Amino acid sequence: MLLLFFFIFFHFLLNQIDSCPLTDAYLSRCHCGILTNGESYIKCDEKSLNEIPKFKRSFPYDELILSNNNIKLLTSSSFDNIKTIKRINLYGNFLSYIDEDLLRLLGNYLEELILTGDNEINSLEFLTRYPLKKLRILKLNQFNLQNINLEKIFSNMTKLEQISLQTCQIQQIPQLNQVQILNLENNFLTNSLFLSTIYSSLNLANNQITSIILQNNPNLISLNLSKNFLQEFYSLTISNKNLQTLDLSFNQLSSIDLTILNDNLTYLNLSSNQIQQLKFLSYPKSLLSLDLNSNQLKTLENNSLYEQLNYLNLDSNPLECNCHLKWLTNLTRKPLWPCTSSNFQCQSMLIPRIITFNITYIKTSIDNGLLIEWTLIDNYHTLFYVELSIDHMLEKLSINQTRVYITNNIQFNQYYYICLILIHKYSRDKYCRDIQTIHPIIMNNIKFNDNEIIFKKTQTDNHIYLLLIGICIGGLLTFILLLTCCYLFYQIRIYRNSNSQPVYEKCSQHLHYPIYHCPHHQIIYNSENLSNSTDSTHMDNATLSTTKNNSKHIYQTIDNQDYHSLRKQHYQVFELWNESLKHKR
Repeated sequence: MLLLFFFIFFHFLLNQIDSCPLTDAYLSRCHCGILTNGESYIKCDEKSLNEIPKFKRSFPYDELILSNNNIKLLTSSSFDNIKTIKRINLYGNFLSYIDEDLLRLLGNYLEELILTGDNEINSLEFLTRYPLKKLRILKLNQFNLQNINLEKIFSNMTKLEQISLQTCQIQQIPQLNQVQILNLENNFLTNSLFLSTIYSSLNLANNQITSIILQNNPNLISLNLSKNFLQEFYSLTISNKNLQTLDLSFNQLSSIDLTILNDNLTYLNLSSNQIQQLKFLSYPKSLLSLDLNSNQLKTLENNSLYEQLNYLNLDSNPLECNCHLKWLTNLTRKPLWPCTSSNFQCQSMLIPRIITFNITYIKTSIDNGLLIEWTLIDNYHTLFYVELSIDHMLEKLSINQTRVYITNNIQFNQYYYICLILIHKYSRDKYCRDIQTIHPIIMNNIKFNDNEIIFKKTQTDNHIYLLLIGICIGGLLTFILLLTCCYLFYQIRIYRNSNSQPVYEKCSQHLHYPIYHCPHHQIIYNSENLSNSTDSTHMDNATLSTTKNNSKHIYQTIDNQDYHSLRKQHYQVFELWNESLKHKR
């Protein structure tokens, strides 16, 4: 049985040697083979080739590996006799020339292409001359792509998933919609960066970025920012909620706030920075690996974060291995750090400490709140300041202060977790209490100084915003009310003017009605055919006849009441005036 197996294996090797499509001159420097997954390959040893090997016939091999040789030129016929190849690897050959027709026969087969240039090649025409229908992975190293529109070049490569453009003199991040993985390591990205991308993996290592803000990166899972000049790092948690791996190593960060990181983060590398302190009121709940190697940490605050970690590296930090770090030895998974188990002693007389720490839910004449009182001892004046922490709010207090009153937004029947943190020469000590607000103690006569009363800032800001919104809405309603009043005043004025018009003007405006229909008026005509009679019936008949015979008659309307109330002398004047009209006519 063993002999049969050996015979089959020997026959298989002979078939492989016989089926290798290389000419005899290259068989000693290259070999052909088949991987366990059934894919075939041709591989040539490093530094042994100065040109693309000669193929004696076309054979359906999957991969051609020519990495780390001395090949400089790629002509239009370099791959003529191996045109069904899927993957070509020419990494580390420092190419100086690539013919534009290089890939003319590989458009239906090529899936992966890896090339290294000499920093002078500034054209990608060989990629766009013929359609590459199946190209998924493209890796170009040491090209000059500074003045090339990458978004236009790759727009028609719909199958492209992964692009690596290392050391290509790129100055900004291109937006390539179809690409999932983008590697821009060792390029010319500089200064502050506001990052919004569609990539799932982004490598920006070894650039010149000084600060970065992660804005909108909903698909981003892995981000590498190592070997930059980062002094500031900030992330909008909601917009980067899928980030799992973050590498910030080899930068210039002096501190970092873990609160800004999302809950899905599992790996965080902060090694080789200048971090002196970790700040966090909360931390990623899924974080498993934290690398703090080679920083400036002197101590660490005891926190449940370290209990959940599978890996914690504190090596090469100037840790003060006193009693304040002894808790690290009790971790289930021991960290990598420079301290030993024999030097966790503290001189207790030098360390400031809190003797009493009380929290009381009280009711004053103004509002309900929490009265926090404490007593501390600092005989050797090593205390720098005191911090008060409550519900993600951190307040800095004076070292001489012994109480504070938190009011305005303390709610009934709620749990509050309150901590006093002593920052002193040797470490940071934390004293915590919790309280449930159920039955307040009435203390109407208690008085507080200005520095003893603390309001929750977030709630105050919300009240200010609501006040501003109310002012804007009130101003708008007042403006609308003024417009309405002006309009009503205008309409009332028009109505009054129309009703105050003289009656005789109204009658004259409606001449199609009989004149004698106008109320409370008597019409006096001055005509040669009319007598001086004042009989109203006669005057009405005269009116009708005169209107028909003479359209140019003169008339005047006089109110009946005014006419009959004339005195005698006035009446004589009126008669004289009437006679004058007759003579004039």
